[in-house]
Amino acid sequence: MAFHLLNLFLSAGTSSEAATSSAVGMIGSFLAAGALIVAPAAAALIWVSQKDALSR
Repeated sequence: MAFHLLNLFLSAGTSSEAATSSAVGMIGSFLAAGALIVAPAAAALIWVSQKDALSR
């Protein structure tokens, strides 16, 4: 059964170039999300936490 599914998957007509292009696009999307969303949010949180420090 597993061999049949593997054979079906490998003969589905997908090329390694398409898979590589898709993987590169996905990694690029992750990096863009990190640069556009995560980094500014982290910087803002660090800035706010430094400005609003608790006095002990």
